[in-house]
Amino acid sequence: MNSEEAAMLELARIWAPYGGARPGDILVEFGISPATFYARITRILRTIALRNMPLAERHLIQENAARYSVSPVSV
Repeated sequence: MNSEEAAMLELARIWAPYGGARPGDILVEFGISPATFYARITRILRTIALRNMPLAERHLIQENAARYSVSPVSV
């Protein structure tokens, strides 16, 4: 995990109990959309390096990320 990924994860961890990081904070801090931010967070959470993260904290972050996931529209 590089320093930008660590900073992203830290922002996601801080805001997890409050429904996730605010879109404006994500844009200012990282210059990306919330969807891109949470896609990267999801990828980071899948790494072996985060095995020590408490499961409850990981679930909160994953729930926040799920709100921004792009899913295909059914017709």
